[in-house]
Amino acid sequence: MADGITHASLLGIALGLLLGVFPLALALTIAIIMGAIVAALRNNPRITLDGLIGILLVTGMSSAIIIFALTPGYKPELFSYLFGSVVATTWVDVYVICGLAVITLPLIKYFWRSLVLTTVHEQLSRVMNLPAHTANYFLFIFTAITLVTGVKLLGIILVSGLLIIPVLSANLITNSLRKAVIVTITLAILGSIVGLIMSFIFDLPSGPCIALTLVVLLLGCFVVNTLIRMTKTSA
Repeated sequence: MADGITHASLLGIALGLLLGVFPLALALTIAIIMGAIVAALRNNPRITLDGLIGILLVTGMSSAIIIFALTPGYKPELFSYLFGSVVATTWVDVYVICGLAVITLPLIKYFWRSLVLTTVHEQLSRVMNLPAHTANYFLFIFTAITLVTGVKLLGIILVSGLLIIPVLSANLITNSLRKAVIVTITLAILGSIVGLIMSFIFDLPSGPCIALTLVVLLLGCFVVNTLIRMTKTSA
């Protein structure tokens, strides 16, 4: 889903650059629509989730490329959206991200039980009269929003790494969901800060620096996991 939604949201960015409006707003709109489509068709027996995401990816990317071809002139903003550029981030982007964070965090707390149980066993969630349907939409739509808000920093090509790699790292060194969430957030923030610092020191693109920093943290967690298992085996 991370790759599918972010690549498909390029359609919104292309429309924004073509029309001369705020590209991130249109990208967020496209992401919300596609997240809602995925949530609505998630359990459709006639189409697999992977297949649906693949369709959205191809549709969004193909449409975006055609729009870029129709957009006159040189488009330097495109590279910042593809590969990430911290210098291209404006205060408007920061305000949008902070606003979405203020909205999202209380909702996560409110839907926490439903999100966990719906993700693990949706049928059980419905039996327990939890708002599984609403939690399903919330999960996919706000995941899509989260991905798009990170596009300016990491770029469409790399932003999914910020969603995937810290989770894999946390799974290596934690044994509960609550701890995994805390460690995931901590590693994501740490990787972003260190990556930005490395980007500034060596004058390199911010997106790749953050992504590679996250990979290094993943390798470190793997080493820690291996040492723990060796210690338990020897004991």
